[in-house]
Amino acid sequence: MTNENTKKLLQLWDQENKMTTPNNKEPIIEIIDQIASLFTAGSFYYYILDFASYKMTYVHEGIEEVLGIKPEDWSIDTFFELTHPDEIENVLEKEAVIIKFKLDDIRKENISNYKTSYLMKLRHANGKYKTILHQTKVINVSDDGMIQTSIGIHTDVTYLNPPVSNKFSFISRKKPNIHFEKQGDVYLPTEDISNLFTKREKEIIALILKGKTAKEIGGILHISNHTVNTHKRNMLKKSKCKNSRELVSKCLQEGIV
Repeated sequence: MTNENTKKLLQLWDQENKMTTPNNKEPIIEIIDQIASLFTAGSFYYYILDFASYKMTYVHEGIEEVLGIKPEDWSIDTFFELTHPDEIENVLEKEAVIIKFKLDDIRKENISNYKTSYLMKLRHANGKYKTILHQTKVINVSDDGMIQTSIGIHTDVTYLNPPVSNKFSFISRKKPNIHFEKQGDVYLPTEDISNLFTKREKEIIALILKGKTAKEIGGILHISNHTVNTHKRNMLKKSKCKNSRELVSKCLQEGIV
């Protein structure tokens, strides 16, 4: 039986993304490039979702390591069954804004230029929740400009202990990045912090995301621990983040590294 939250999501997709002329384009060759641009440090898996049938056409075996379940058991129903109960409504709200942005707010030819990104928690088979960087990107558009196929990738970033927030991002290598945060009852655009950091600061963030300590970062970059910590303080000030956890969360979601 279909999960009630799955029904809500499918109803939303049916309303906004009603496909009348699907194409026969095979996205297999493109997938390699999409995977390379989407994944971050950490254990991950990816899946291909067909919007004509709402079925998974492929699920990567890495899901066994990340969530402890078999690839054949992954579906939209499973996604909601494993989502932390406190986050389900937020996920549905985010997806409503995401589908509207892709189909109403940008030109059809730009749909595949953006990936979406936000943090969430999914339950492992052992009962413990993992913090997941959830990213999706359209890889095939129907002949009538609707979303036909998308790739999703889930990266386990639990080891970074980032806080999950009411934020999400649209990230592109060709177009300006756009970020949203819930303010009151609506999601509104927020500042892009990617241009605030120097090249060195971005190098430090990239190493933090790999789980490196200040001492290890200093050794890799041939700078002192004091210099590493000074850079971290400067990044917190520039980004208006309260602590390193919040900074890591922002950088993950906004695709800064």
